[in-house]
Amino acid sequence: MEIIEVVCRIAFGLQMAFWGLNGFFHWLKIPPSPPVIEKFVDACMETKFIMPTVKTLEILAGLSLVLGLAVPLNVMLMAPIVFVITLLHLLHNPKPWGVVIPITLPFAVIIGFHIPGILAGNF
Repeated sequence: MEIIEVVCRIAFGLQMAFWGLNGFFHWLKIPPSPPVIEKFVDACMETKFIMPTVKTLEILAGLSLVLGLAVPLNVMLMAPIVFVITLLHLLHNPKPWGVVIPITLPFAVIIGFHIPGILAGNF
């Protein structure tokens, strides 16, 4: 069972680090989303604070998860970001599964393994 947690943690961490870095370097063009999602992302970018903060957290927490450092803390840091990504796509994207499954599924597995530690306050 520990292998499943490690695979999910590394896969999720690499995704977060990649998309966080992509937010700064724009290696990969993000496919168009429904207008509501585009407006939300544009509003976050317009503030010049929210998106850089989110992308920085994605990079730092993602790399920490890959290295296995402070996993419960990084899971807690990523929870609001994953929550917004997941619900935004479930509610406003007619084909959400290409975004939701690769992000939410490994995150849910990681949470399942680390809930006892998080609830106990072991960060």
